[in-house]
Amino acid sequence: MSTQVRQVSSLFKIARWAVLGAGLSYGFLHGHSLHKQANARRIDQEYARKVSLIEEAKRKFAEQKSAQSGSSTDKFDFEDPNFDADKWFKHLETTSK
Repeated sequence: MSTQVRQVSSLFKIARWAVLGAGLSYGFLHGHSLHKQANARRIDQEYARKVSLIEEAKRKFAEQKSAQSGSSTDKFDFEDPNFDADKWFKHLETTSK
């Protein structure tokens, strides 16, 4: 009992190699586009993080500046039970100079 080797047509061989090449090309191009999208997303996230850090720093700076400038224009409530007379005297000394 001998088995004969079946002959495969040349068209089938060429088509098989062409499909393999097309699949490899598609995989390479698709992977490249995914890589570019991931890089663009990473760059956008990094930019957004830097913008948020800058905005936070600006907000903290404004708070510090308002706290410093607010100390010279303090409003004193003499009826407040927690009124600090020493602070009021120091305020008078700094404003009279």
